[in-house]
Amino acid sequence: MKPLLIKSTTTTPQVTFDGDNGELLIEGVSRPEDVLSFYKPVFEWITEYVKNPSAETNLIFKLKYHNSASAKIVCRIMNMFDPMYKNGGKVQIKWYYNEADEDILEAGEDYQTLVDIPFEIIKN
Repeated sequence: MKPLLIKSTTTTPQVTFDGDNGELLIEGVSRPEDVLSFYKPVFEWITEYVKNPSAETNLIFKLKYHNSASAKIVCRIMNMFDPMYKNGGKVQIKWYYNEADEDILEAGEDYQTLVDIPFEIIKN
């Protein structure tokens, strides 16, 4: 599967999805003006990926900030992998946060309660 690479801007995160190694990374700031337009290629890529995933899939979030519209998108992305996990696929979510950033830590803890996928919160 062709990788997906979206470069970051001051309002959008870098998105690097490599289906061959099962690594899906969203990193930076997520507060796009039109959140649905920005994440549309991400949803399309994931929809295709889950049909024929790698043996292991790691969803890696390294967000410095995300607004409430992006928070809903992050949850939606995680939930797109739920059927794959429930059907025996090996999926793990890794949520990184800076020690001084309690908002991102709390967001990770909230997401952790909303998904059944193994979820690791990691301090940078």
